[in-house]
Amino acid sequence: MNLITNFREKRRAKQIKFEKSLLKELKIMQLKAQLKDSFSYCIDADINQRKAREDYCFELAVETYLLGARYSRFGFYGEPIENVKRRSAKESEWLAYLFYSSVFGRKDDIQTEPFDRCKSFLNNWWLDGYVKGERRHRLRLSK
Repeated sequence: MNLITNFREKRRAKQIKFEKSLLKELKIMQLKAQLKDSFSYCIDADINQRKAREDYCFELAVETYLLGARYSRFGFYGEPIENVKRRSAKESEWLAYLFYSSVFGRKDDIQTEPFDRCKSFLNNWWLDGYVKGERRHRLRLSK
């Protein structure tokens, strides 16, 4: 009897397994501390909205970390990190825009310096995810 396999489901299950293993290595307390140190003075709202914004920013930082880990596969196969960053630039830029909008509450006029700080913060977490993902690929732990 032949078994019909849906490769999309199989690929998605493998990706979820990979992301779960990476999330075990993520230092959540360090991420939250960096987020509060860097941007807590910017998030101006009442207590409930502040908590929601901080959680959303935390979620975007984790997503950026996982984005770096997903793209680490290209680095494992020999592509320079600059090229890998260019591959993920569109997604990274969108995450940075969402992060900026959440922290500063502005959607129309993007100010360069605060936006660059948001991009830099997320870039650090992208790089952390990239390094850990590449290490998992090298050690063949991604399967």
